[in-house]
Amino acid sequence: MKEQGLTSTGAYRYYGFEVTDVAIGKTAAVRYCEDQRKAYSKEIKTDKVRRTTPSDDDFILTTLQATKNSRGDWQVQTTSWKKADASCVQR
Repeated sequence: MKEQGLTSTGAYRYYGFEVTDVAIGKTAAVRYCEDQRKAYSKEIKTDKVRRTTPSDDDFILTTLQATKNSRGDWQVQTTSWKKADASCVQR
């Protein structure tokens, strides 16, 4: 985004955190929702905010797959996103 002369502004809201799968304490799947209705791009040079019309695409479902390393730290291996997921959309 910065390469295009943009930054982000506004508010992101995260909710619905859930650990959906744990296998023998070594792997886990985590999911959560993100509401981007009040988040916008802003032009760095002019401070102009690029406001958008809210839509279902502003609701993102994020899923993380993590494994525990030899020190016991959780490390994310894969991340996936899905816009307008029905489990995240709020009216």
